[in-house]
Amino acid sequence: MREVISELKDRVGVRGALVLTPDGVVIAADLCDGLDANSVAALASASVGLALRAATTLDLGAPRRVTLTARFGRLVFVPFEEFVLAVVIEPGLDLDLTLLEIAGPARRLRNLSKLDSPT
Repeated sequence: MREVISELKDRVGVRGALVLTPDGVVIAADLCDGLDANSVAALASASVGLALRAATTLDLGAPRRVTLTARFGRLVFVPFEEFVLAVVIEPGLDLDLTLLEIAGPARRLRNLSKLDSPT
């Protein structure tokens, strides 16, 4: 997982990425200076949890992605299996292209998590 996170962080416009459990425990992280993994994980956990509850209440099914847009950047959270991928993105980037950049690593992480889960 650490290798995939590091590769993702090296993509243009990505300030950092981490994998966490739904309750906010950091599994792997690679963030630029000034970003705290535990703070990003807490925000990701709360955001995904709220989105999951809202989607369930509205009978929409589980969210595939949660995007938070702020003045100084974006946070994209991708829940998969028993983990969440959180990606911190610089402001001003084309969100659609960035989401395409995230899709491959997210798929690899999903496959890795399936390999690690007990059968």
